[in-house]
Amino acid sequence: MVAYSHLSMIAFVILGLSMVRLMTNFSALLAKNHNNDPDDDVIFYWPHTTICFITFFTIILFWWTSYPLRDLEYFPNEDWNLFTFLLYLTVPFLFFMVTEVIAPQPESYTDHEGKHQHYSVNLEEYYYHNHRVILGLAWILQVCLLSNLFVFFNGELASLKVVGRVIMLLIMLPMVFSSNRRIHEIGMGIFLLGFIYTILKYHIYAVI
Repeated sequence: MVAYSHLSMIAFVILGLSMVRLMTNFSALLAKNHNNDPDDDVIFYWPHTTICFITFFTIILFWWTSYPLRDLEYFPNEDWNLFTFLLYLTVPFLFFMVTEVIAPQPESYTDHEGKHQHYSVNLEEYYYHNHRVILGLAWILQVCLLSNLFVFFNGELASLKVVGRVIMLLIMLPMVFSSNRRIHEIGMGIFLLGFIYTILKYHIYAVI
């Protein structure tokens, strides 16, 4: 029996719950924004939308790129132990925590009967009010993804993937502590371009 087939079940349940949480929260925001009450709108903010988009598709990519771990020649059963299992689980755990705080939950703008309260939700204000938690968790998540890259996916210190993640960590760090709009908008723009490049290079064309 491939150990990964058993050990990965809890990881993928948590990843699935993370995706559901993010889809539920974002769908509720879209629904609130498209009702007939002009005083009940959602004011979107592109850095916030960008990090939601990147988080959602990074969950999918982590799930997708974990497939080789089913191959015993790639990662044999004897390489699994409590440490490697917990290291692998840190990623879905942190994804779940990020998706819990990355967007306001419907309960925050509905009453106890589930009816929408009639006021706008400003996602720019929400983002800057919670950016230390959101980006702090995202920063730790990137460290864990980097650790997983070395332990499970034969990452090399000088590889483009490792260098890219280190650059991301360096750019993200001041975003955790600073509320400066320019820092966040430039940083999030870089993240979006880097994410698109990663998708194209490693998952679509694989030739650049």
